Amino acid sequence: MPKKSSIYHFPVGNGDMTLLKIASNDCYFYVLIDMYIRQSCTEKDDQCNVLDELHNLLEKDSEGRPYLDALVLTHPDKDHIGGYEKYFYQGSPGDYAPAKSGEKDRIFVREIWSSPLIFRRKRKNHSLCEDAKAFRTEAKRRVELYRESKSIGPEGDRIRLIGEDIDGKTDDILDIVYKPGDIIGKVNEVTIKELTVNIYGPLSDDEFEDSEALDKNRSSVILRWGIASHGYSDPTNFILLAGDASVEAWEIIWRKFKADPKKLSYDLLLAPHHCSWHTLSHDSYSKCDNPKVSETAKKALSQARNGAVILSSSDPIKDNKNDPPNYGAKKEYESIVSSAKGTFLCLADNVKNGEKAPSVLEYRLTNEGPQKVSKTAASGSTSSAKKRTAATTTLIGHSGQAIGHG
Repeated sequence: MPKKSSIYHFPVGNGDMTLLKIASNDCYFYVLIDMYIRQSCTEKDDQCNVLDELHNLLEKDSEGRPYLDALVLTHPDKDHIGGYEKYFYQGSPGDYAPAKSGEKDRIFVREIWSSPLIFRRKRKNHSLCEDAKAFRTEAKRRVELYRESKSIGPEGDRIRLIGEDIDGKTDDILDIVYKPGDIIGKVNEVTIKELTVNIYGPLSDDEFEDSEALDKNRSSVILRWGIASHGYSDPTNFILLAGDASVEAWEIIWRKFKADPKKLSYDLLLAPHHCSWHTLSHDSYSKCDNPKVSETAKKALSQARNGAVILSSSDPIKDNKNDPPNYGAKKEYESIVSSAKGTFLCLADNVKNGEKAPSVLEYRLTNEGPQKVSKTAASGSTSSAKKRTAATTTLIGHSGQAIGHG
């Protein structure tokens, strides 16, 4: 049976954690975009145990290490990098050691994708968390290895930078730098004909009108993933992932692409910043009597294809002034997908009958676009314990019927 690519959205509250499983050349490539693995998720039955779920989905290499082909960090806030230091291996590949009995092996990361800008653009009173510091140390280790050897190292030492650093700091290593406007077609130094990744951010300093816009959230890595069905090269699934990119970034992006809006089209959009109002507006939702939507930013986020889904990776969205997630933003996203005959979903609401915790949401990526996978839970099992297999899945549409994208 031909292999199928999939995307998995992990319910982590107000945080992001997305796994791409890309089928190519009769094998899978695993790419994790952001993570938020809270210690509490392994202890509380009302939280999805995303650590278990991730380990259940990943394969092990010839040395018995659970691995990712690539780990992508959109920006270094805790809710996008939480759990990295404890659960992911850092250091020389040759020093990797199995976990002690009863513990999980650390996940081995073959290649890192990150941007130097997202670590520079931070407020003085907003210091990096310990997980972000550990990630930055590992990224620097890999960059220095390349700088010294001027060659791509072995798996576990590899890194790709998204965007140039300031003041020419990456001029001597441009062979491992992807720039906005570039198209990525390989992962872990393997060309994947089914993959087309458009880079839209981080935006450069001179594209922002004011220095206040230059913080981590507004400078998130923005990637549109185009994935073809196994064996094909023309993408039929477009996934837009943008971390916490805010209204200023989307206004700039729309001005860039309004003459060719198809470059922003998507089948799946992860609502930036956990369905925050500040992705769509300069006004405060709680302090303004009549907060206004930036129509320019909204247009950038409105390029939904037929049957598109917008997902909120957040806590439950309530009709109040909270932000994020924000009820007003939810209504705006619902209006976007309504015109595309699509759906808005909150990951916190993906709770099966009889369970307390939300489950991982999976879409199969096919020639007919993304198709939601519905899983039948075994009696007495929980989302943190059951192993997902093809035998327990069926492809369904948002109304319970098979999906087809035109």
